[in-house]
Amino acid sequence: MGIFASFKALKISLSESDANYVLPTVPDDGCDLVCDTCTSKFPSSLKIDTENRLWGSVKPWRYHILVATGKTDWAHGLVDEKSSLSVELGAWSPEDTSVGRVIVSNSSLAPPSGYFETTQRESKKTTLLVLPTMIEAKGVSSSTAKSVANGLMTVKKPTDTLPESFAGATVSHKGHLAVVLICSHRTRDKRCGVAAPILKKELEMNLREHGLLRDATDDRPGGVPVYFVSHVGGHKYAGNVIIYRNTGEGIWMGRVEPKHCKAIVEETILKGRVYPEIMRGAFKSDW
Repeated sequence: MGIFASFKALKISLSESDANYVLPTVPDDGCDLVCDTCTSKFPSSLKIDTENRLWGSVKPWRYHILVATGKTDWAHGLVDEKSSLSVELGAWSPEDTSVGRVIVSNSSLAPPSGYFETTQRESKKTTLLVLPTMIEAKGVSSSTAKSVANGLMTVKKPTDTLPESFAGATVSHKGHLAVVLICSHRTRDKRCGVAAPILKKELEMNLREHGLLRDATDDRPGGVPVYFVSHVGGHKYAGNVIIYRNTGEGIWMGRVEPKHCKAIVEETILKGRVYPEIMRGAFKSDW
């Protein structure tokens, strides 16, 4: 390693060690980040940025709205996915500016029955899920999407009393322990498209061992569903994984590999402790 490379590595190491990761980090006696017995790997052709500083590589955010599409890949931009409510919400910003930055993503979350058979876009109704409050709105149409989204932003914490509906959409609280999101947007960048299904399989295997895995056929409270989402930024840091816990944390990780999944489940999902080596950003809601 040359002098310049050594200085660069030292600079990154020092700056990362001084970072405030918002949440507690995994102690020395915690689960090792790298699983020695895990056999799943990314293909050698997958080129990931391992040099640039990872922590602080995302803009601060406070909420994430998932649009249910039932898909794992989408058109290039949010407003380009013409069958999705992301057309309306792609350029939307909340009326209450105090809520902070809200990310909107298309997701693999299953839409209601009949969604794909409905050809008239104005007649399509789907589901929105807000994280980390885990408030779900069903029956949202293109004409009501913005009104429903603004209504959902008035729910500051899961214990808030919910109205029966926002703009005709029925509203309820999902009793998840956590929700895991993985960027799978291959059309935008193939790195996330390649990494996402491998990570999902490994995460779900580890969640299943703890009795926590949930999917479209099992919606019992206290579990953890894993969804694919559209572009969140930083494909060069694939795999991009975001975890929302029901205690109000948002935890954004990058450079996640299959060998990290066991530790992520046992330490980050279950205990709320993070690994600085893979952290991009985080927040803790004031609940």
